[in-house]
Amino acid sequence: MAVIEYEMPDSWNAKGMDWNTPDPRRADYVMAIRQALMERASAAHVSLSRDIVAISPWKAVSLKSISAVVQAISSLAPYFFNDTFTDYKEDYSDFPKMWTYRDLILEEGCELYRFAHFGQLLENGGDWLRTIRNAIDKLHVVRCTEARGKTYSRSGSKHDPPFDESIGTAMSLAFGENMPSESTLTQMPSDFYAWSGNTHWKCPVPLEEGQEVWEGNEDGYCGYAQSRSHRIRKVRSWLAGRELDFRTFALLSAPTGPVPYSQELATSVFDAGESGFREGMNERREHIDDPLDMDETIGDIDSIPKNEVVPTSDFDDKGQAIHRRSAKRGYTAKVWAFLDYDCENGFNFKED
Repeated sequence: MAVIEYEMPDSWNAKGMDWNTPDPRRADYVMAIRQALMERASAAHVSLSRDIVAISPWKAVSLKSISAVVQAISSLAPYFFNDTFTDYKEDYSDFPKMWTYRDLILEEGCELYRFAHFGQLLENGGDWLRTIRNAIDKLHVVRCTEARGKTYSRSGSKHDPPFDESIGTAMSLAFGENMPSESTLTQMPSDFYAWSGNTHWKCPVPLEEGQEVWEGNEDGYCGYAQSRSHRIRKVRSWLAGRELDFRTFALLSAPTGPVPYSQELATSVFDAGESGFREGMNERREHIDDPLDMDETIGDIDSIPKNEVVPTSDFDDKGQAIHRRSAKRGYTAKVWAFLDYDCENGFNFKED
């Protein structure tokens, strides 16, 4: 007895399929949907229901199977980043926006519904199949939460001298022979930064009549310089042997928080230095042939903007500090990373 073997489709266009006029009576279309869902589930590292796995070219698609397909899309959606969404709050506190089933079915061409009615699969020349494919195609970007590499840091500080000496010495120490320091990077999102700043620490002590001026009785400042960057060498991808686009979103702003030994950050100037970033949200994309052998740098520890603003603190008539102020220049940033499989040698089932 001859055994009939079925050739599984390995892309949307395999085996001569035409998604402009999909034939719901031909098993290849629903098997392509099954394979595309399994591909998405693998990328998100989640499981699908047995009803999806049980879809077979040897039996008719049931209402139960149709409902399972839509339910699978609903369940998978929150694992994928909605990279078309732009209506974020001004401070991006609601970033990132992940897909929801509701958002997905409101997209043009994706008007599918969880509880399909009897015969819907055969209606309108396979229109239901097209909407399923369109919805699945929207799901191609997952979060990158596991990254491996190194975090590099520089820091320097100088306490009490005049302004120029304090900031100059802090910068020199940050680039000294024992810098940068290294630590292990394991997770995303993370932060990076580069800034320098000063605190107006002390003022001259008032002299009594006839008292001689002594060395060091002058305005004194605390100077600080810090930077941090990441070098990523590998990321966790659950699709073995597949390539991807490594996408980062870095949100940069002027430094916040008072400099040590001050109560108030009176001045903060945004300066991205030579990092190549701009203020606000920055997106970068790099194609990665091998997620286990990559080299991506985020941030620039070798460029620390130099503070030029001299802060002024409040002192009493005896020279005691009442309220210390500080100033900073540079940037602080938070970075999110994503893996996008809508690329060459990424997902097999993706938009043309």
